[in-house]
Amino acid sequence: MLRVYYDLSMKIKAYKIVHNHIEKIMPRLERLPTGRIPFSFLLITYGHFYPEQIYCWDYYHMAIRFAYAGKPDYLKYLIDTLLYYQSPDGFTPNCITEKSGPMHYFPKFHAQPFLMQGALVYLFQTGNLRWVKEQFDKLKKYLEYYWYNNLTHLGLFRWSVSWMSGIDNDVTTSFSLPETIITADINAWLYLECRSATILASRLGKKNDEKIFKEKAKTLHQLVNDILWYEEMSSYSAYNLLTGTHHFHLGKGTESERVGYYAFQSCSNLIPLYAQMADRKRAIDMIKKYLLHEKHFWSPYGIRSLSKSSPYYNNAIFGNPPRFGEHHRMTNSNWQGPVWTLLNYFMFHALIHYGFKKEAEELVDKTMFLLASSLEKIGSFTENYDAETGQPLFAPGYGSWNILMDMMYQELRSGKWIMDPIFEEI
Repeated sequence: MLRVYYDLSMKIKAYKIVHNHIEKIMPRLERLPTGRIPFSFLLITYGHFYPEQIYCWDYYHMAIRFAYAGKPDYLKYLIDTLLYYQSPDGFTPNCITEKSGPMHYFPKFHAQPFLMQGALVYLFQTGNLRWVKEQFDKLKKYLEYYWYNNLTHLGLFRWSVSWMSGIDNDVTTSFSLPETIITADINAWLYLECRSATILASRLGKKNDEKIFKEKAKTLHQLVNDILWYEEMSSYSAYNLLTGTHHFHLGKGTESERVGYYAFQSCSNLIPLYAQMADRKRAIDMIKKYLLHEKHFWSPYGIRSLSKSSPYYNNAIFGNPPRFGEHHRMTNSNWQGPVWTLLNYFMFHALIHYGFKKEAEELVDKTMFLLASSLEKIGSFTENYDAETGQPLFAPGYGSWNILMDMMYQELRSGKWIMDPIFEEI
């Protein structure tokens, strides 16, 4: 088992191993326009597990790393490519392939909620307000599409199909009827999108849009904390529209009376912490009770994607399949236990924001050690890792958000984060 308090020389060595590998593979992930992809783009992997395609969530976080490296234009290229295929109703495809162009029209896989954030980071990196002005109306239509297609009567949002969240087999949605579960992650991401849209509108002098998106952000903040906060459990929680209750337990009773008390305590419940939506007391309670607790998310190698106390918890390459939907999409990318380094990145920033600097440093150490060990064992990163052993799991040769991980070390040392503009006062 990893001992996170290894000496300074080992910490530096692990960081350098990871950093050097990232810098080595970054050029291998860059592609010029080709086929149906009209702008330069980034590959998810240099391995053979995924084809040449754009996938919004992966590309966005990779583009953040390239922006750190002085190449912010990949954020622009991502947005330009997805908006190039936007439909009149605002539908913006999430996936674009070289040969086929847009994918997943049935059901419609709308671009995951990162484009406004990407545009804002790009603006602060380049000052290119002209480009923002040219694309802002399309960005508005993309964001408003969520209000027309994913909004519930409670004013909160749900994913159209569970795998569209990026957390492919998230237990909060995988075993329930489609569109019956409100999850915390989509609402936190849309809150950050509305914040970003507010700031962009302000920079463009669009007072009405600024007012509208500011109000949307305020409303989401309030509803997430009013409805999705489960006071009894000191945690954000998914919400079941059929039962009108928090989607956290299996059945009724107390922890000592049954299996399944923490059945649906998933990493999707953690995203409001990353979005800085919790007040200090709630955040501290949730972080201490779950994020930093070894019975739940805190593993020797980072953040588990599901509470260890959930009966669904596993570290298989192929996780528990869904009851509904496309089984092949929701099993190979297992989010029912394994460590995904992007979760480490998200929770690193949550810990920093809420005053857990020591624990944030420990999480950086765990992440660097995990990735350095992966390189030692198989010569590459993988998509995810066994939360109990650190063993590499799926898709060797994987780049994606793993290439962002060395920035945690630098962000910790500098106290600066490329995402800071999103959290400025609106």
